[in-house]
Amino acid sequence: MAENERPEDVLSPEVLDKIKHPPAIDNVMQQLSTEEVMGNPAMTPPTLDDSRDERSDLKRDE
Repeated sequence: MAENERPEDVLSPEVLDKIKHPPAIDNVMQQLSTEEVMGNPAMTPPTLDDSRDERSDLKRDE
């Protein structure tokens, strides 16, 4: 970018509109694929894939 150019001169009107008026986060999240949602730790917390009981203090008395 030259010294006399402003960012508005370089960016297209569509890009400027998206920057000034971003889509709602809910709409963006609904458009994501299942792989993207499952791979994003901010959206899907990690879960244990272990069938054994991790809490031994909750077992029934036998």
